[in-house]
Amino acid sequence: MLVSLLVNNFAIIDNASIDFDKGMTVLTGETGAGKSLIIDAISLLLGKRAQNDLIRYGENKASITGVFSNYSKEIIDYLDSFGISYDLDDNLIIKRELYANGKSVCKINNEIITLNELSKIGDLIGDVHSQEDTFGLINPKNYLSFIRNKEIDKLVNDYKIILSEYKDIDNEYNKKIKENDEIKLKSDFIKYQYNELKQASLNENEEIELKNEENYLLNYNKVLENITKFKEIYDDKNALDMIYESLSYLSKLKDYDNKYEDLYKVLEEAYYNIEEVKDNSLFKTSNFEYDENRLNEIELRLSLYSDLKRKYKKNTKELVDYTKELKDSLELIDNFDDIIKELKKKLDLKYNELLTLAYKIRDLRIKRSKEIEKAIIENLNDLELKNTSFNIKFNEIDENKIIFNKDGIDNIDFLVSFNKGENQKSLSHVASGGELSRFMLAMKVILGDLLPQQTKIFDEIDSGVSGAVAFSIGKKIKNISKNSQVLCITHLAQVASLGDTHLKISKEIKDGRTYTVIETLEKEARIKELASMISNGNISEN
Repeated sequence: MLVSLLVNNFAIIDNASIDFDKGMTVLTGETGAGKSLIIDAISLLLGKRAQNDLIRYGENKASITGVFSNYSKEIIDYLDSFGISYDLDDNLIIKRELYANGKSVCKINNEIITLNELSKIGDLIGDVHSQEDTFGLINPKNYLSFIRNKEIDKLVNDYKIILSEYKDIDNEYNKKIKENDEIKLKSDFIKYQYNELKQASLNENEEIELKNEENYLLNYNKVLENITKFKEIYDDKNALDMIYESLSYLSKLKDYDNKYEDLYKVLEEAYYNIEEVKDNSLFKTSNFEYDENRLNEIELRLSLYSDLKRKYKKNTKELVDYTKELKDSLELIDNFDDIIKELKKKLDLKYNELLTLAYKIRDLRIKRSKEIEKAIIENLNDLELKNTSFNIKFNEIDENKIIFNKDGIDNIDFLVSFNKGENQKSLSHVASGGELSRFMLAMKVILGDLLPQQTKIFDEIDSGVSGAVAFSIGKKIKNISKNSQVLCITHLAQVASLGDTHLKISKEIKDGRTYTVIETLEKEARIKELASMISNGNISEN
């Protein structure tokens, strides 16, 4: 419930503070005084988008703060999910700040949130019923939202989940079909490439080893020449004997002075290491041979590597990976029928599940529509539309061409006649503004238990009516206020007289500027305001 509203620099409202009570609060005043601005301010607190031209002329910022009490469990769930702190014993404080540069800030309990988050909470706090809202009745696309009850709402939520799953499977199925068509078009080419690379049997390690072996064979004479010269040093020039002889001198030196001990050990170790290298089989020339046939084999194999790398514009590792990719593509072609068969099975199961649920929703809607037809007639009778006939028409279903919409397979129209003896026609074609207002009010009364909002706002929905009709509208709004807080802007005394609280909105000019003045009327002042509304402005004793 809205407890209080603080508005600063909002259009012609410079600074206004309003306290609200439960029950039915009526707002009256001349056109242009600022009544609808108060509703606009509340709408911003409920998540409506802001416009820069609502900031008071000459100011850089407008702010609106609302205090709400007794917020519901659903709202608490949203506060938890958005990470907003709250105290169940305290009120909920919502604030909007509008800046001249177009920036807009939303806050709940002084914590910044997004407009989308505010809108979700606002949908649970308040419902604004305006003439613009009534005009939605001329669009049949909106009609399904009225054929509701808690069971239908639950099934529609389930339907939306299954519809999303169905679309995902359908997309995957169509994607696989497209992929297979594309692969099949070039399957021969894929097979050719795969067979070529598979036959080549490429391997990174093999290429490295072949290059090493090729390098050896191409430089065979140089290898042999260097080995021969290496051996000459030790065999002909007695290099190792000379090192051994030098060791004998170091051995004597270390006997005289232990400082030579370490040097002796280093040279001794070197001697044995050199001896091991010298006698290594790698330096035995008898082990060396030149094989021209082997060289030819290697060069032929390496040529294949080079040709394939150049042809595919890939290195050896990339060619190995690409071979695997080609193999996977061919396996997909071979196994495609099984893959598609499995996907089609899943798609058909989900389709049947979706269709079964859609028909269940349709049956419940048809049943609910009969209840609504009866209730609408009863409420319209109360609202002085006594000769009304009303029928909710459902679309015919073509079993061979089912269309899954976002909330089912149903399309409906409201067929109505407001005059005895006249044929029913679409509501969008036959209703006047006053008839539309009363029809929407009747619908709100019927759906009242489904609308969670604690505050319901009616902005001049009695426009276009007068007399007994106006009084009947007022009584309907009064009945709604028994279970919800109601704010009602009206120009009709018949409606205003039924309010529990009466706010008069007027404007005054001070220092060349226009200001909105908000006054809570008590009994005598209220009588004068109602008298003014039904007179020419000059209030008589009568």
